[in-house]
Amino acid sequence: MFSCRAAWQKCAPLARKAAYRLPRDVVQRRPMSSTPGGSGENIVYALMCGGAFVGAVAYAYSTLSTDGARFNDRISEINARPKTEWVPKPWPPKM
Repeated sequence: MFSCRAAWQKCAPLARKAAYRLPRDVVQRRPMSSTPGGSGENIVYALMCGGAFVGAVAYAYSTLSTDGARFNDRISEINARPKTEWVPKPWPPKM
């Protein structure tokens, strides 16, 4: 405990001096030559996202519209399975 405190008291002033010498703005900033999105990058991204959305909607519509017969067959198969009549358990349960 004592050695940690002694090391902290000795090194803290050096760390403070070194921290004050560091530049505050490390990331270089480039001056903007035009307005944001003026180069047409946003339009490309919008077209890509819009195309992906249209493709997803078209796939979902075609899947839902063509699988109607398969869905009806599946439901009729499930309904045709033999069922046992449900009988409730006696209440209160016997120990």
